[in-house]
Amino acid sequence: MSSNIHYEVAVTAPIRHTLTYAGPSRSPEPVPIGMRVLVPMGRRLVTGYVLEHTSLDPDAPYDIKPITRLLDPEPLLPENLIPFCRWVADYYHHPIGDVLRTALPAGLTTRSTLEIILTDRGREVLGVSDNGDGEPAWLSELLTHGRLTDKSLRSYGKNKDAGFNRVLRQWEEKGLVIRRPGIRQDGARGRRETVVIGMGMPEEKPEEKVLSRWRSALAKSHPDLKKSELRTLDLYLSCCLRLGCRAVPRPEMTRIYSGAGKGIHSLVAKGIFALEERRVYRDPFGRVPDYLPEPEHLTPEQEQVLDRLEPVLTDKTFQTFLLHGVTGCGKTEVYLQAASRVLDAGADVLVLVPEIALASQLEAQFHARFKGLLAVLHSGLSAGERFDQWQRIRRGNARVVLGARSAIFAPLRNPGLIIVDEEHEPAYKQEDKLRYHGRDLAVMRGKMADCPVVLGSATPSVTSYHHARKGKYTLLTMESRVQDQELPRVEVIDLGSIQRSRPDLFFSDRLIQALRENLENRQQSLLFVNRRGFSSFMLCQDCGQILQCRHCRVSLTMHRAAGKLVCHYCGYTLRPDVICPSCGAGKLIGLGLGSERIEQEVLQLLPHARVARLDSDTAGSGGRKGYLSILQAVRNREIDILVGTQMIAKGLHFPGMTLVGVVWADSGLGMPDFRAPERTFQLLAQVTGRAGRGELPGRVIIQTHQPAHYAIECARTHDYDGFFNQELLLRRELGYPPFARLVNIRLSGRNDGRVQQAAKTIAAFLRQCSTRTDVELLGPAPAPLAKLRDRYRWQLLLRSRHPALLHRLCRQLLEEQPRLCPATVRLGLDIDPENMM
Repeated sequence: MSSNIHYEVAVTAPIRHTLTYAGPSRSPEPVPIGMRVLVPMGRRLVTGYVLEHTSLDPDAPYDIKPITRLLDPEPLLPENLIPFCRWVADYYHHPIGDVLRTALPAGLTTRSTLEIILTDRGREVLGVSDNGDGEPAWLSELLTHGRLTDKSLRSYGKNKDAGFNRVLRQWEEKGLVIRRPGIRQDGARGRRETVVIGMGMPEEKPEEKVLSRWRSALAKSHPDLKKSELRTLDLYLSCCLRLGCRAVPRPEMTRIYSGAGKGIHSLVAKGIFALEERRVYRDPFGRVPDYLPEPEHLTPEQEQVLDRLEPVLTDKTFQTFLLHGVTGCGKTEVYLQAASRVLDAGADVLVLVPEIALASQLEAQFHARFKGLLAVLHSGLSAGERFDQWQRIRRGNARVVLGARSAIFAPLRNPGLIIVDEEHEPAYKQEDKLRYHGRDLAVMRGKMADCPVVLGSATPSVTSYHHARKGKYTLLTMESRVQDQELPRVEVIDLGSIQRSRPDLFFSDRLIQALRENLENRQQSLLFVNRRGFSSFMLCQDCGQILQCRHCRVSLTMHRAAGKLVCHYCGYTLRPDVICPSCGAGKLIGLGLGSERIEQEVLQLLPHARVARLDSDTAGSGGRKGYLSILQAVRNREIDILVGTQMIAKGLHFPGMTLVGVVWADSGLGMPDFRAPERTFQLLAQVTGRAGRGELPGRVIIQTHQPAHYAIECARTHDYDGFFNQELLLRRELGYPPFARLVNIRLSGRNDGRVQQAAKTIAAFLRQCSTRTDVELLGPAPAPLAKLRDRYRWQLLLRSRHPALLHRLCRQLLEEQPRLCPATVRLGLDIDPENMM
């Protein structure tokens, strides 16, 4: 009986420990582990997750509140995922309830609400609204509708309407109004539909002969069927053949024949049809992009890699592999072959990609091989689609999961292989709330599930490659492209030493000539620029002031097509015809470059070329369909020149692309981040790999002001080892990862002075706690992006070779946070930060 069982529950509240509750008062059955429940917390009701059954001393001197109710008919969270989520909460020093909320599909939030109801006595005393000029808006709403909703209460309370809360308390004491609690449940639910089933029809897959015999038997046993009934019956049989099943959705029949509804009702009454309610899953795929067919033979390198993987795939043993393969070497085929072997052994597969663009690219390959076994999880899905995909995975209907970083929490029953494609990508790091790293969690989940993990990249992160060199990971290499295609020839143009015939454009004469030659030869070109928009900043020609966002300390970007200036951090916009806020002059000029400007300049140079742009602006406006349509047009040779940002730099396969132009390679080198050279090299190497993937050889032109920089020189020569050795030497001298671990302590608030003072107080506390020289504290200092969304930002950096010392300091800081940091200042810990901005 559940009355003797207590439950450890993690609640969706900013507390770092779990709570204990008794079982629901009206339920005699134990609550399953992983169940989502509604529990009381103070005066509120919040969502919680049952983590474990516990027992308490029956003589304990306190009462245990019961669970209010269960929120789902069955657990959403598999029991084998709970230890993993506990580890995540502990390592990243994040509330366990919020970790679980992050793990589950978005939108599954239940919370308590509050309404103010006008009583009969209140209506007599207060009368009705006359909408007078002096009557507050909230009073008018209360008297007119007899209630104030939860939304209205939050709105009026936020605006601090005069006397609002005080008056309501007084009226409640006098019995004029009452407070009524309620529950609001957001998000998607399972979709159900009615299906029509022919009674007495054989269970096997419908075939024309079988259906014909069944219909003949019906004609004999029901000779009085009307024409509308016969037409409905024939429609049902045709749908059975087309769909390959005896359960036909009722909406499908009524869509084809408007009179089918009446016919179905009549045939149900005669016992010929039966109606059933069934769970259906929303289709997240829509139009799946084209894919490359399965090769007849694997390359020798692909065979060698799979032979190395075979023992751990068969035995299901934890081991981390780093697959270092040049662009175009066929890593995706290795993933597919390995996944197929794992499925044959009865286990499941998880494939992570850094962003939706790559998910769409790989989706076609995996959909073609595994069809109904594939599920996708990423932010491009609707709430309902994501909920359905989660349920398919949890129930074992989908055994291959492809998704972005949050898919690491997919509820697979028996993980047998975890693949992290483009493992070096910073997009695997979540930059707010729960700041986890998808790649690192993949390794830990593989360890907990005792299954192999494959990290793949043409340009591995310095840390991962260092682990492979030291033996922590097993290194697998693929040095040749499929079909012995040569790596593209790379030419570097020094923008500081050449003369340009068109100095008004961002193109060297060499790149202009190459674009024209490619167009004449009917070959495709790709132009990469690592910024979107038209002009990256607006400059006043009188005083030199750069126009900044009023909410962030960053420059506004001109988007000419949209006719506005945009902040890429908070979304704030202005009209482009503004005056200078510093001197009042109207002489603002757009400088700098972006993908929109490069697109326009290409059209000036080559007016007959078919040009398309692919960045977050164009992809976002058209959604997933727009993104896929542009990719399809490139593959169909309907586009001559594709201009884009990082979205086109990696993972995409364009056989007709023979020229890649990097408009300005220096944009990332000036970032105040020790990883800037690494990211520049990776980006150049990845975008270089888009050229020459078909029958014709490729060439790349990189424009830069720093041709001698080792990141650019090594990208020119395709020399990853040379770059790695140079970068590792600098990291060792400076004490940065992989030779140390970092924790970034971030503080933000609306008052700069209070944030600064909190940073200094915390720095003094940490220095007092850490008397050893094993931990170094850098800062405090303003963050490189010192103000975002009206919040001033300061940060401190902890550095040590000993992770245990860093985690101990983090725990001490969080324990003393209420004393050290005022409530108006937000404190966040970023363990193993990827972004120092």
